Amino acid sequence: MALKKDIVITKAHFDGELKASDVYCKVESVKGSKEKQQAEVCMYAQNQMIDRKFYEFTPDMNGANFIKQAYLHLKSLEEFSGSTDC
Repeated sequence: MALKKDIVITKAHFDGELKASDVYCKVESVKGSKEKQQAEVCMYAQNQMIDRKFYEFTPDMNGANFIKQAYLHLKSLEEFSGSTDC
């Protein structure tokens, strides 16, 4: 499972923006406790990692596995609006 979307990246100390289409966003790992999980999400364009971010969410201990919950959390964020499953 992964998400696909167009992204714009800005970096501190650099002017302008980096834009990429059809970026593959994959949850690489999820770790934490029953109170809080942290998902590591890597973003790939043309088979090259272009960015890595970390997102925190509160897990549902009776819900799906934590990786699936991480994807559901990402899809709830404005940053991932319009993304598609792939």
